[in-house]
Amino acid sequence: MPALTDRPAGFDYGYRMRCECGSASDLSADDYAAEVDEAHMPCSTCGNRIHFGRAIIALRDPTDPALENGQLNRFAWYHTSTSPDWPSPTYAQQQRRALTRGIPSIREEQVARLSNLALHVGTYEAAIENMLRRMRNQGDAYSTFFLYRVALDLDPQRVEAGYRDENVQTAAQLSNAELRAQGFQAVRYLNVYESPGSLSLAVIPDAIAAVQAVDLDLHGLVPEHDRHMSRQLSAFQSDLDELRSRPRTLADGPMSVLEQLRARVEARRGKTVGVNRWQGPEFWKLWKPVESALAERYLLGVNAIVARRFNSAVQARRRHDDGDVRSFADFYAARAFVLTHWSQVIARLSTQPAAGRSGKS
Repeated sequence: MPALTDRPAGFDYGYRMRCECGSASDLSADDYAAEVDEAHMPCSTCGNRIHFGRAIIALRDPTDPALENGQLNRFAWYHTSTSPDWPSPTYAQQQRRALTRGIPSIREEQVARLSNLALHVGTYEAAIENMLRRMRNQGDAYSTFFLYRVALDLDPQRVEAGYRDENVQTAAQLSNAELRAQGFQAVRYLNVYESPGSLSLAVIPDAIAAVQAVDLDLHGLVPEHDRHMSRQLSAFQSDLDELRSRPRTLADGPMSVLEQLRARVEARRGKTVGVNRWQGPEFWKLWKPVESALAERYLLGVNAIVARRFNSAVQARRRHDDGDVRSFADFYAARAFVLTHWSQVIARLSTQPAAGRSGKS
C-alpha cells in the first residue's frame, strides 16, 4: 500500500450555507437540526435571510487540499460496501443480471449504463454516513459492512478542475463511459447527502491503485457496556418482558393477522399470548430513557444531524430484534464506535494487507 495521509476526521462538524450574494455562512448542527427561525439564518456578508437546507449547502472547507489535482493521490479515501471484495471485477455482470431480472422491460442502453457507473470514494465521514443511509433506506440494517481505505493513482491532467455541486450537476450517476469520453479519470463533487459539504470523487476503476478493508463489526475492538449501562439494560429488559407477557385486552385493539395465527398456535400449546407492545405507546414510555442513555453514552461528540440519522438507521434493527435488549444495545455500541473512535478504526484498517482492485460494487 502506498504511504497515504489520513486527514483528521470526526462527526462534530457544522455546516455552511450559500447565500444568493455568492458568499457562504456558518450554521451549527444544533441550529440546523432545530430548524431555528423556521429554517432561516442571516447571511454573514450581506445580512439577507437564507432559507437553509440541503439545496444550498456549501463546501465546508474552501481551502481543502483535495481541491488541488496534484494532492489527490496523497490522501486516503474511503468507501463502505456490503461486498467483501469491493470493487469487484464481476460487479458489472452481477448488476446486469440483477437489472434484467428485476426490471424485465428495461432497455439495453439503460442496462449498459447502470451496470457501469463510476466508483465513488470520499472522506471517512462520508463513507460511514453512506452506511447509515443504506441501513435506513435500503434494508441493510442486518448487513455486514466493510470499510475500504483506498489509494488512488490519478493523472492530475485527467481530473476535472474544480468540483460539481451534487444538487444541480450530474455526479453520483456518472458512468465510466461518460468520464472517459470527457478525458477524465475522476470528477470531484460537493457531497450533499453524506457528510454534507465535503468533497467526494467519482472515479474510473483503473484509478484505484490498492485498497485495505476491515469488517465494521469490529470484533474485539468495541468495549463492553459499563456497569451503569448494563444495569439500565437489565432493568429495561425485565420491564419489557413483563409488558409483553400481559394477556391481551380490548384496550390493546384488534389483533393483526400474524398475531391471530400466533395466538392459535400458542393456544394449542396451552399458552397465553402476550400482546406485542414492541412498538406501542407503553413500550415507548419504557424505551425513551434507554434510547437517551445509549445516545448519551455512545454518541458523545456526534453532531445533532448525524445522531438523528444514526438513530433512524438503527431503528430497523431494533424492530426486528424481538425484544432482545442486550443484542440491540451491543449493535448500537458497535455501530456508534465507528463514529466516535474513528482514529482506532483507521489504525486497525491501515494495518490490513493491501490488494489491487478494478471493478465496481
